[in-house]
Amino acid sequence: MRVRVSLVDVLAVLAVLLATAACTVPNKLAPAPESSNTSTEPGLGSNLGCQDAWSGNATTSPDAPKVSGVSSLAWLGSPPNYKWPITDSTDGYPYTANGGTNYGAWKSPISIDQGTGGRVLTIDSPSDAAIIVASATKWESSQALRDGKLQLPDSYTVTACTDRPTQFPGMTLVRGPACVVIRVTDPATGSSSTISVPMYGATCP
Repeated sequence: MRVRVSLVDVLAVLAVLLATAACTVPNKLAPAPESSNTSTEPGLGSNLGCQDAWSGNATTSPDAPKVSGVSSLAWLGSPPNYKWPITDSTDGYPYTANGGTNYGAWKSPISIDQGTGGRVLTIDSPSDAAIIVASATKWESSQALRDGKLQLPDSYTVTACTDRPTQFPGMTLVRGPACVVIRVTDPATGSSSTISVPMYGATCP
């Protein structure tokens, strides 16, 4: 049996569908409590080992400040042209993390002597400074890292390769001119030492 469908019937069905869509679509498109510009994603991980490091032997400088087997040439301080506030690319490198907090960044890869056991890196002061230590893979591929949508850990534990010096990418972050005091702790002995890093025009005593 062939069923005849009139134009009136088709229009009636379309009217019902449109009315239903008008009621339901806004709920699906309603904005989240926070926009994607301010949302954060999980951190990059705070326990890094040989498998997370850059490949090959780390290139270290004899001038790089070293604390408990951990060193970074960047710990000499940010470039002299870096200043606060950052108004253009010559003033520094603006970066956002921790739920939309604006920082001035200085790329600070760290090197660890061959065979060095776990070392814990933390910030002593100022309280609003932060550091990033990342795996080489995430440094290259993490969209959250590039977009500044990360919640940063308070500390990082880094362990060197047994057969070579080891290097991890990272950054030092400040909210203004600051002498950033970074503490390196050996959990096996409980001993620790600090290094002071002048950032964005600040000086360290």
